[in-house]
Amino acid sequence: MWSIDTIFREVVSQNYIETSSMANKIKCIQIQKPGNTRYQHEKCYAKGTGNCSTKISGEHVISHVILRSLEKNGKVKIIGLPWQKKGHFGLLPTNTLKSNILCSTHNSILSEFDSEMGRFFKTLIDNDQNLISAKPESNIAHFCGYDLERWMLKVLCGFIASNQIANFSGTVKDLYVDILFNNMPFPHNWGLYISPLPLTQIDHSFGFMPLMENGDVLGVEFLLNNVRFYLLLGTPGGPSFGMYHPAGIESANNGFKRRIEIYWPNDSQENLQGIYLHSTGKTSKGPPREWPDEWKQ
Repeated sequence: MWSIDTIFREVVSQNYIETSSMANKIKCIQIQKPGNTRYQHEKCYAKGTGNCSTKISGEHVISHVILRSLEKNGKVKIIGLPWQKKGHFGLLPTNTLKSNILCSTHNSILSEFDSEMGRFFKTLIDNDQNLISAKPESNIAHFCGYDLERWMLKVLCGFIASNQIANFSGTVKDLYVDILFNNMPFPHNWGLYISPLPLTQIDHSFGFMPLMENGDVLGVEFLLNNVRFYLLLGTPGGPSFGMYHPAGIESANNGFKRRIEIYWPNDSQENLQGIYLHSTGKTSKGPPREWPDEWKQ
């Protein structure tokens, strides 16, 4: 899905990133478990926890706060869902992009992750826009990395539970439920990666692509304002997925710097790497230039 405004940036380097003293004060989200109701709502993918409410709720598979930032006149342009004609966009109201996959209790438990990822997505957009504006300003924003990767897992669980992944009929794994609702950490080397590979054209957009292997989902590629992130849930074959648990993303232009610092309190704080980007200009408004004409309608 995409919105208007296309900017250009280039990857300058991937290197050690020096985080500020504020990083050690970042508080990560800790899930507060509800009381044991001994009720399992048949439509809730977290029913195995045994503490469902009796009310099912409409869950936005992609957080509503992100959809709102991409919408135009209350609608977003979407491609790639299983029920859509291949290669064709649909213009859909954001309020319709819900599925009954969580009870009201478990839906509300995960709302903090939606808010935090909304702030992260907005920061990516603001950083790119600010650096090519008439009055750029330097800035530092702080985030807990575990919150970001658990939000990504939440999105994947939503796609699985609502049957929105083509050629996949699996269910949400118990391990994923434990990570989301029982504060269980990801297994070693699972979780968030960032790719240093350049995506020079910045489109105000969100992308989700499952990484399939032997009929299972072993990860997801996320494009957030055309910064490529991966959530790995195993060891998929193929090329490197980039930098594990990145320390940050720094964007710069004409001496101004906008930094996102990502804190991982349970990781070693030595040799933390991030990526450095340089904003190079802005094009006319419109869809990504590499899209075929039929996508631009």
